[in-house]
Amino acid sequence: MDKWSEGEAVIQEQVSDKPSRWWMLYHLWAGICAKFYVDVSGLSKFIVGPPSGSDPASAFSYATSSAMVVVGAVVLGYFLSKSLVKVIDRSTMPRKGRIALKSILPVGYFLAAVLLSAVTAPMLAESASIQKSSTPVAQQPSMKPVMAFTTTQSSEGVTEADLDQSGLKNLETWIVETMLQKGRNKFGEMGYNPKDFKPKVSANSVYVNAGGKKLAVIKVNMDESMRSVTIMGIKGSEMLRVICIRASNQDIPVWSGECGNEVKKVFGVSIQP
Repeated sequence: MDKWSEGEAVIQEQVSDKPSRWWMLYHLWAGICAKFYVDVSGLSKFIVGPPSGSDPASAFSYATSSAMVVVGAVVLGYFLSKSLVKVIDRSTMPRKGRIALKSILPVGYFLAAVLLSAVTAPMLAESASIQKSSTPVAQQPSMKPVMAFTTTQSSEGVTEADLDQSGLKNLETWIVETMLQKGRNKFGEMGYNPKDFKPKVSANSVYVNAGGKKLAVIKVNMDESMRSVTIMGIKGSEMLRVICIRASNQDIPVWSGECGNEVKKVFGVSIQP
């Protein structure tokens, strides 16, 4: 296995390693709590919008959009938990204290999701009510917002020199397959046969040299109703991913707007148009 493959293995964990399997479930619980927060608070509906109808085509489009939001929430929660545990392990806290803190973290994740949902839900509801009452129907904005966030993990020895075309294609395939699986699950929850969830998916990936850094850019368009862009690069001993999602077929500017701001903040680079 080359260095790039080792780096990709960090995403999926080694199934033959029992401790790794345990910690994968531990961090996955944080991702589930993040999904719970996104669903209960109404943030998911705020990003995706309500279903446009009850027919299979509308449900299909809604499931596609929801799938990408769910993937983003779970991935964000997973890697935030992983980073938090690393901080605890590296702290000067006594060993028993570190063990105790990590033992209660899963409960803390759930309580945080519940409390944040209780705070966020009224705010989103009020915002939606104000926008609906103050904006004429004919002038309702059609531009969906871009949601951008960052995940961090160890590079496992992978350097920019190891970023080759094979590894880039493997990452693209993993992102697409994960989104499809989440979409099938959502389609089934809405009462339809998951086997009928067959969106048209187009994906492309390239390397970009910006500000002296080599970045992988992976774009995915699902059924002309949801787009995502993943910008990945190596910074020191860490592998960083900026993930940008829009619940529409409108293009996501990589080097400007919400996504561009996140890329500049994380990698310190930008490309002027």
